[in-house]
Amino acid sequence: MQWVVPVIMGAWAVLTWAHNNDQERRKERSRLSAQYVNPFMSACEDLQSRIYKILELGGIDSLRDRYPDGSYAEETLYLLVRFFGWSTVVNRYGPYTQDPFVIERVTAVRRTFSSTSQGYPVGPFNFFLPEQKALGKIVMYTLEGEHGFEFDTISYYDFKERLKSAPLKDSQSVRQTLDTLREAKSARDIIGRERLAEAQNQIVELLSYLEEKEGYTLFQGTRLTCSR
Repeated sequence: MQWVVPVIMGAWAVLTWAHNNDQERRKERSRLSAQYVNPFMSACEDLQSRIYKILELGGIDSLRDRYPDGSYAEETLYLLVRFFGWSTVVNRYGPYTQDPFVIERVTAVRRTFSSTSQGYPVGPFNFFLPEQKALGKIVMYTLEGEHGFEFDTISYYDFKERLKSAPLKDSQSVRQTLDTLREAKSARDIIGRERLAEAQNQIVELLSYLEEKEGYTLFQGTRLTCSR
């Protein structure tokens, strides 16, 4: 029976190693979520919420009351560009880089903003993929964190300043988007509203999937989609 003690000790060592290894995996998964997934989900929620309020809840009037100088247009553009930035990051880093559903939905949203088919005209809210990537890079920056470099976005106020200089001030897509948001009297007057509605629908599907995977939600109640 002398062999029993070594066997038990070996089994205990294996179980301890497995337990510690599982804890390390959980810590790493939590870190990746905090570093990449959480800010991406926040960018998704802010953008879909703004689109829904504008198209379905008469949000243009409310925004105009809150920002009589028309700066709600720049704020809305910032939410869109922030999505471009974080969607690029989450496709390259974090726990969903090989998740077919996330890749498919992110691609669908970006394609909606870039497409000129399906009745989507060239004009406001139409950003071709190279410009989407360039705009995303403008709002993203890296900084040293506890685990090496980390991503973050510049503030809305910094973004407003950058709109005054090239390349943003020379972008026809940017200018057309800002103009239609400022000039629209209601959602019906927004050129490109069909494109916005489709993108919002795709983002809601993406958020539902991510929230189920992550085990928490950014929205209380039922998140509604825009009519298409």
